[in-house]
Amino acid sequence: METRERGSGAGSDVAVRITNLKKRYSNGVMAVKGVSFEIKKGEIFGLLGPNGAGKTTIIKILTTLLSPTEGDVTVLSYKRPHDDVMIRKVIGYVPQDVSSDAALTGYENLLISAKLYGKTGKDARGVCERVLKGLGLWEARNRIVKTYSGGMIRKLEIGQAMVHEPKLMFLDEPTIGLDPVARKQVWESIRKLRELTGATIVITTHYMEEADTLCDRVAIMSIGTISTIGSPKELKASVGRGSIVLTVRGNLPEIPGAYFENGTVMIPADDPEREIPGYIRMIESHGCEVLSARIKETTLEDAFVKYAGSRIEEMDQWSATRKIRRVARRLE
Repeated sequence: METRERGSGAGSDVAVRITNLKKRYSNGVMAVKGVSFEIKKGEIFGLLGPNGAGKTTIIKILTTLLSPTEGDVTVLSYKRPHDDVMIRKVIGYVPQDVSSDAALTGYENLLISAKLYGKTGKDARGVCERVLKGLGLWEARNRIVKTYSGGMIRKLEIGQAMVHEPKLMFLDEPTIGLDPVARKQVWESIRKLRELTGATIVITTHYMEEADTLCDRVAIMSIGTISTIGSPKELKASVGRGSIVLTVRGNLPEIPGAYFENGTVMIPADDPEREIPGYIRMIESHGCEVLSARIKETTLEDAFVKYAGSRIEEMDQWSATRKIRRVARRLE
């Protein structure tokens, strides 16, 4: 598992290199606080964190939509800001907000995107057909987009970013606001995108399951910093193999590292199956009754809590509070 990545020059296997990146907005907010990492070619790389962690700011810097305050940024061997024009030619970007025209058909939306990238005539029609078929939207190509489901609209937007065959794709919260079924449809489209193009894909997300399911590696972000980077498997393994969850009656003894709540105790364990009998005996020896026992496997959320210090939901609440305070100060 990698806690921080640095390098001196663009290697052939590196798609993105960021060194000591900082971004301070005009209102004084420091959105990114000196992060450094690399993204390898051909991988799906995730920036995982709550709202306000700095994920979208990093994406906008990488896609040339924002300028960094400090630091060095290299995208596919092109350096910002000197090579911004070349960077825009080799990347695709799907923002959080809806970018397709709901009054046009899926095919028309895609054709407009193809023409914006300089494709015309047979070439434009051919790429539209390939993309729509590849994403499973060919049968719906002549339907007005406002009749599409949320998952179909998101797939169309991914397709719009694919028409110029980019080597690097950025997807900012690709499934935000979608129901679980639509979310999984988009996940499949993202996998198919890499399969069809071999592109490097960078996503931002605050969904644990999304990062765990899709990403080859994940950077855990917390308020403008990166706490650690690793594969989901490595991150989960670093926390332990799981936890012992016991429902008990009586006054529990103190257990180092355990978490108590409403008669339930959760005990982190390196080998839960081997350790559970000993914990049950110890608790019962203190006059408590164990009503139930189970083993909880380690999740990516457990790793997030370890490295970020709190759960994403708690950090989202703190982010919202900070925004309210900033607005209040402006009104004073």
